[in-house]
Amino acid sequence: MPADRHIDLIIVVSGVPQQVRINQREPVSHAVREALRASGNPGQPPEDFELRNEDGALLDLSVRAEQAGLTDGMTLFLNPRAGVGG
Repeated sequence: MPADRHIDLIIVVSGVPQQVRINQREPVSHAVREALRASGNPGQPPEDFELRNEDGALLDLSVRAEQAGLTDGMTLFLNPRAGVGG
């Protein structure tokens, strides 16, 4: 098992790419929190957003990053859920 389980992701928030480093054992919601913090929106709950991969597939925020298939260098897209935030 590799000692370093961290991966670097690019998460596009409101059209602006944010670099996020997480441990593959952390839930996907942690990556969302980090992206929101980096984009200046730290108080926003991850549950109000949906995270999609480059193919447009919706990712489950409750599973670990490795279970969701997140890999180093991957680009993801974070958008508010429909009907949230008016």
